[in-house]
Amino acid sequence: MIFTRYAIESMGYVEHPQSDLIEVHFAILKAFSLRGLNFEQNCSSKQSDVISFGRNCTLTISQSINEASKSLTGDVFVDDEEKWLAEKKAIPPFLLIYFRESVPRQLQGGYRQEKNGNILTYDAFPEGKKEIREWESESVPVIVTSIIVNLSTLDRQVDLIPIERIVFGITQDGKMLRDYRITGSASGYFSTTKSIQQINASLERSKNQASVLTKDICRNFYATLNEPDRMKKFLGYYQFIERLTHSTYKTLNFDRDAIDTFNVPVRVKESVTRFFESIFTYPKNLSQRFYWCTILVWNSLNENDVDCFLELKKVRDKLSHGEHIEEYELPVEKAKVLAMKLLGTSQT
Repeated sequence: MIFTRYAIESMGYVEHPQSDLIEVHFAILKAFSLRGLNFEQNCSSKQSDVISFGRNCTLTISQSINEASKSLTGDVFVDDEEKWLAEKKAIPPFLLIYFRESVPRQLQGGYRQEKNGNILTYDAFPEGKKEIREWESESVPVIVTSIIVNLSTLDRQVDLIPIERIVFGITQDGKMLRDYRITGSASGYFSTTKSIQQINASLERSKNQASVLTKDICRNFYATLNEPDRMKKFLGYYQFIERLTHSTYKTLNFDRDAIDTFNVPVRVKESVTRFFESIFTYPKNLSQRFYWCTILVWNSLNENDVDCFLELKKVRDKLSHGEHIEEYELPVEKAKVLAMKLLGTSQT
């Protein structure tokens, strides 16, 4: 829908001349509820350290959304936290991620109004916030995936439920420009407790892991996190395992990684080594690549995990061939556990 000038002005906006210039530095706060995790009762402080994740991004975990926001931005997240918790039906603790664009944006004229000391604009930055959009697309899947992997155990998994997303700008004279979009979902879960030291350690591991993960690897895992459809969840986790297997295999080298796996007799060393190299270099299917990755890279995997992968692949093949499988029969939980184990989640 395209609003007329009358409709825009009836909402309280006033058109400013092109000569009226303001400079705005945009930022974003993404709030998640951590399900499956609680602070230990005797924690002296129920807030983690502030951790930097790449360029212009910081995050923290806290029992209070306002305390988290003050640690990251110097200002509260909401004026009335108790009211916000009730309205959102949000349950702490919270993960709050803060990203600030590196380049300021300029607004010439446009429709504006001031409310409670903040500047509200109407469609004033159609090309703005590009850096935020790129960060959300490229970095958020990696950050969220690495945090889930390192806060979870295989038998007690942590979920991040998106609660609120706030895009806002700060002008040169300190006024705020805000933009809201709200999302959320709900599900059943069990919680485990962690100390501040354990949470800080998990976030540091997440930071290190995020530096080596890529959006392409994490995209499918991230997409499944709050997907209610079991078929989509299963396919998402399976595709993640598939993509990770292919990408991991491509990093392997026969002479560097695999040659010592074979105990070749000296009398036929040259010819048999060439034979094994051909087997390693030209695997025909996903299963063969999964075996190589399990032998050479994924040291935490065992026979049960290989059997699990083969079961998942069999189900995926049946779906590909048009066979009907009831949603309740899909091994979604097994697929998720294997995906998390491949990413390094520990058993306990």
